[in-house]
Amino acid sequence: MRLISAVLLGAAATLPALVHATTTIAEPADVAAPVPAVTVPSAFEGYQPYQDGDGPTWQQLNRTVMAMPPKGGVKHESPTGKPADNKNSHHSMHGEAAK
Repeated sequence: MRLISAVLLGAAATLPALVHATTTIAEPADVAAPVPAVTVPSAFEGYQPYQDGDGPTWQQLNRTVMAMPPKGGVKHESPTGKPADNKNSHHSMHGEAAK
């Protein structure tokens, strides 16, 4: 009991010192009120712009494509692996009905 009384008495003795240590809030309408400094990091801090790798130019790509042999039409093969005869094809042609 004596210990509890001593702790409460000590707390009561330090209470007035804590009351005076509190900061007062400035009036929001007071123009001359001090404002704490605010530091905001930049949104672009550490920004690295995107860079493409070294690739061929569009002129080089055009030359490469032009050098390729042209591809012919689609050739249908029969189940035996031989090219199918177009007159026996089961696909319809323009303006014709399917066979």
